[in-house]
Amino acid sequence: MKERVEALKAQVLRAAGAPESTIDGLKERPVFLAGVASEIAAMHGQRVVEGCERVIAAIADTSNEATIYQVPIWTSEEFLQRARQYPDAVVLDFASDPNERGWLVMLCELAGVERRDCVEAQAQLGLHAVYEGVRTYRSRTLERLDDFLKLADRFGDDLSRTTLFGNLLFRLTYDRNHIVRSSPTDEYFSGWSDASTFHLGTREHFVDCGAYQGPIVQKFLGATAYRYESITAFEPDRLNFEKLKNVSPHQLHDYRPVNKAVSSKRQKLKFKETGTMSSYVSDEGDVVVETVRLDDELDKVTFLKMDVEGFETDALKGARRLLSSQRPRAAVCVYHYAHCLLRVMEQFDAAVEDYHFRLRQHFGGYYYDLVLYASPIGGVEPPALVA
Repeated sequence: MKERVEALKAQVLRAAGAPESTIDGLKERPVFLAGVASEIAAMHGQRVVEGCERVIAAIADTSNEATIYQVPIWTSEEFLQRARQYPDAVVLDFASDPNERGWLVMLCELAGVERRDCVEAQAQLGLHAVYEGVRTYRSRTLERLDDFLKLADRFGDDLSRTTLFGNLLFRLTYDRNHIVRSSPTDEYFSGWSDASTFHLGTREHFVDCGAYQGPIVQKFLGATAYRYESITAFEPDRLNFEKLKNVSPHQLHDYRPVNKAVSSKRQKLKFKETGTMSSYVSDEGDVVVETVRLDDELDKVTFLKMDVEGFETDALKGARRLLSSQRPRAAVCVYHYAHCLLRVMEQFDAAVEDYHFRLRQHFGGYYYDLVLYASPIGGVEPPALVA
């Protein structure tokens, strides 16, 4: 593993010195779309189509529809039969699953058509990664690349280091095959014995920031068999909050859902309310939400989960007393903006000493689900006071 870590670091340094990957003539060339059933295509496919002048077809074998994004759908067999009519064509691959991407590599080779990653096209067309442009994400990664590389020495295991370097390679090259994926079932914590993140105790004071409609609260209840001390769940989106209030068919003890956002101070902010996981603070928001400081709302926390759409740094600033006095384990999302990981680490450094850090990416197809794990003790097992 050590050799792999060093090899990945060397690749990152080479990628940093290489020119940005671009697709020659993207806007004018014949374009095919592949992997259109993925959530990445659902989010970005329409805008890619709008940015290209000659989208010929989408390739899909299982669709019941005749078109998608206003372009015809061809089966892979139709693609093989007809693709050579477009000798300068390019296939844009949106597939999330590495097995599907491998199949598309073979299909494009048989058809004699160039295959390129959808993220390359997103960059070239000026589209977003998450909340900032793909190219901005890359340039800001390069701005602080030395700081990112130094983080490797602070992680407690080689999987964290390979995860970091794989993520950086993806940011710089736009090639999603570099992403080092950990199991989605391990995200934040896990009830499985072979977890690489955290196991839970039976006396946890669990705080969920960005609780959405309660999927992680439900996961927490299952992983602890409903044995816990308290649960506090923050969700500012009113549509989501209505479902969060009734997260369990059984009445829960010491469960407190809070219809507010978490931040570094009490204030009112404009908020984009969508009733989805992607509701977020924005100057273009259609509603106003109240924010609170965790330090003002809580006295106890043993496990802190945080996914607040890029607002994690501000939320942690408002929790410095809790972090310092309670020393909870924490799982914090660090992918919404290029510098999130660095800024979140800075907040932990300002609040606590002698913490152990690990890094995992639980989605292998895009920027999503990069999570920083922080703990006052090493390993996955809970501290004695909550076990």
